[in-house]
Amino acid sequence: MQDLFIAIALALVFEGSYYALAPEKAQAMMRELSTLEPDMLRKAGLLIAIVGVLVIVMIKG
Repeated sequence: MQDLFIAIALALVFEGSYYALAPEKAQAMMRELSTLEPDMLRKAGLLIAIVGVLVIVMIKG
């Protein structure tokens, strides 16, 4: 359970760092993402989630 909380905290650190260090680029990325179809965003999110799970499985072995 502790690993889950650490993973969530790291996600928050990475997300917050991106917005703090490059707010203009974050806004540009959000504008670009708003032009994509919801289905494309859904597929990209699913792909990213699958890659994340695979990385975890490889690390945990």
